[in-house]
Amino acid sequence: MKLVLTFTLITLANLTFGQATFPDFLRGTWKMENKEIYEHWDKLDNKELKGISFRINNGQLIVSEYLDIIQKNNEIIYTAIVLDQNQKKGIEFKMTQTDSTFIFENAFHDFPKKIVYQKLSDNKIFVQVLDEKQKGYGYGMTKQGIVTTEQDTTISNPDYDKALAEKLGADDYGMKKYYLVILKTGTNTTAENN
Repeated sequence: MKLVLTFTLITLANLTFGQATFPDFLRGTWKMENKEIYEHWDKLDNKELKGISFRINNGQLIVSEYLDIIQKNNEIIYTAIVLDQNQKKGIEFKMTQTDSTFIFENAFHDFPKKIVYQKLSDNKIFVQVLDEKQKGYGYGMTKQGIVTTEQDTTISNPDYDKALAEKLGADDYGMKKYYLVILKTGTNTTAENN
């Protein structure tokens, strides 16, 4: 009986304290201090963030990196796809420490070996990109204000007819799915020869 009780307590402790905190505070757009370099993160669900790193050059948005943070089982994995490195393959970093500092490590990668996101406040973070000797670089980022110009078309469109949309099987925006089929003339190469 004592063995079962001990096992149950250990299992509950693992479930309670073994679950990592997810860095969902990253959601939004962050600007690097003194540079036109940004990271933008979208929260897909409670277990995944998708992001991009980009810069703005002459009003043009230029993506340099695709980012992903996902919780798989009881691990949180940070994946970076740098467009001009590693044949555009993702490099995974496993989260090793949490609290207000989120550390992602990959001892087998050449550089970086460690990526650190430290939450300083709701609108400020400090990011470090480090090697195995804790050398590398760091920079502050500030969360950018969100300007939304989108409006609900069901409210702003005076011509929207909800009854007609429902009758025709359209969605809330009055749109309906269609299939476009393009037929090409010529010899049928898929028919079996008899």
